[in-house]
Amino acid sequence: MMTRTTGKMRFEPVFGQINRIATDDAIFAIDVGDVTQNAVRLLKVNGRQAWTTSGLFATMGAGLPAALAGQLSFPKRQVFNLAGDGAAAMVMQDLDTEVRYHLPIINVVFSNNALGYIEDEQEDDGHAWFGIDMPAIDFATVAKGMGMTGITVTQVDELPAAFETAEANRAAGKPTLIDAKITNERPIPVEHLQLDPDQFDADTIAAFKKRYYAEKLVPLSKFLKTHKVPVA
Repeated sequence: MMTRTTGKMRFEPVFGQINRIATDDAIFAIDVGDVTQNAVRLLKVNGRQAWTTSGLFATMGAGLPAALAGQLSFPKRQVFNLAGDGAAAMVMQDLDTEVRYHLPIINVVFSNNALGYIEDEQEDDGHAWFGIDMPAIDFATVAKGMGMTGITVTQVDELPAAFETAEANRAAGKPTLIDAKITNERPIPVEHLQLDPDQFDADTIAAFKKRYYAEKLVPLSKFLKTHKVPVA
């Protein structure tokens, strides 16, 4: 999914570009929400890079201040602030801090017009969706109003140029915000995989695979049976 070059823009190609330009000692400040689990799965982190998030419940808005602290502490290192639109809306006033103190942070906002993680939880609990919609904020215009480069990306093929601009700005000591307008599609719920024919009917499995682009996934039970692993 990260290597897509066409089609609707999901979150995976955005992480693909982050991985492409990330330096060997980059610092990743991860906000709270779907972006957290996506970062866990999709960032290609090595032992020299730093990766931080808030482990407390629903502490949205932690990404940007963490990025500020990272850039102030390590002024020569590349710093990313990765946030969903809900979290970014909570703390976007501190984009001014980046400009004021010449902190060349690369800010990436994953805009899906929803509080995605809360939406996922409500679905899992069988609740009607309530209070999870976000307005279509133009974060690039907000960034420009704060005095930094703001780039709106709506198509996959626009991503490489946006991230090259962000990296060039960073090298010149200037912050950038990339507003990635992604689809509101849930990350695959690995804790609730519906793949095992011993547990789910064919229609349920087919619907799950279609929704999560999981046609090639097979259940653990198949491997256990193939290798004759006894199951208690």
